[in-house]
This record gives sequence, structure tokens and C-alpha cells, in this order.
Amino acid sequence: MSRRFKAVVWDVDGVLIDSEPLHLSSLTETCARHGFAFEAVDNACWLGKSFIDMWDGIPELRGFGLTLDELRDEIVDLYISRVDGAMARGPAPELVARLARRGVVQGCASSSPRRIVEANVAAVGVAAHLSAVIAREDVTHGKPAPDLYDLAVERLGLAPSDCLAVEDTATGLAAAKAAGLTAIAWPNAMTAHMDFSAADYRLDDLAAFDWESVVGV
Repeated sequence: MSRRFKAVVWDVDGVLIDSEPLHLSSLTETCARHGFAFEAVDNACWLGKSFIDMWDGIPELRGFGLTLDELRDEIVDLYISRVDGAMARGPAPELVARLARRGVVQGCASSSPRRIVEANVAAVGVAAHLSAVIAREDVTHGKPAPDLYDLAVERLGLAPSDCLAVEDTATGLAAAKAAGLTAIAWPNAMTAHMDFSAADYRLDDLAAFDWESVVGV
């Protein structure tokens, strides 16, 4: 890569924290309490998207007699009660800290509700290193629309071309690219099957990437 970037904008779920299993169990257990069996196999199409998308796309959720906010709060409460720092994904939190020590500006752009985003970044110890924390409530449209990344870049005071995004889903990758960021795909076991052909870089090992030449670490 011939240029250096001024900032890194991280996706959170599946990138900074291996949270998808807990998201799934929180959803399935909450649905079961209301008499609906949400099957794990049905979760694949929702990876990288928000609960608002699920509410719009799964009619059964609207049959519980709850509002979107009430059902989301149930799921979020269960998730937050179980989130743990041991769920950190590989080298990502350590890399965030390393970049911060070198003065690299960083933020995050997540499809999750703010309470989950804040719980996640606190659990893995990176909250103090993020200058912009963008959650689903902050924008009109979630990923794959560019809104989350648009706002993150705006809050960081930079141009999209100055920023790298790190994503683990094709949905998130599409959002980053639509916002004009250079995008790194770092898939996990749940997302490795997705189409990441639009990525500027696809990594199997985040730590092995040449961060020194990219952002001066």
C-alpha cells in the first residue's frame, strides 16, 4: 500500500469481540420465552444487520405483544448480563491499544444498540481508545447503507479517504465501501463463507497485516 491512513474505524461485533454466539443465544432464549422458536440456522442472513432489520423482516417478532423497544430491551438486558472480556477476538483489542499508543485516531461503527456497543467496548478494554462510538440509534439506516460510517468519519473530523474500516461481514463491508472508506475484511468462523470480493484487503491474520506501512505503527 503506497499511502498512509489517519484513522481506523472498527466494526465491533465479530471484530473486536466474538459476540455473535451470545447475540444468538440472547435472541433465541428471549424468543422462546414468548413462544417462538428462532432457529440458529435462520441467523445467517441477519449477520451484520441490526435488530430493527430483524423486526421488519421476521413477522413473528411483532406477535409477542411488545413494542420494538420493549423486545429489544429484553434481548439487550440478557446480552449485557453475560458479556465478558474473555470474548475479545484474538489480537484486535491489543491492536487497538497499540495504535492508540502511537497516536492513531480510532472509532467504531456498529449495527448494535448503543447499550450493547458500550458494554462490548468496555468488556474488551478499548473504550478509552475510541474517539467516536457510533451505534444503530445514531443513524436512520443501518448497514449496508453507509450512514454509520458516514457519521463515524464526520465525528472523527476526517475524510472517508483518510480512514480504514475493519469488518467481518459482507453487509458491513458494503457499508464501509459505500461511505468511501478503504475496507479490510477479517471474517470469522461464522462469516468466512460470505462474499468479500469488494474488500480492499481480506485478512486471515489481523496481526500479520503490515500496519506500520498503513498507519505508521
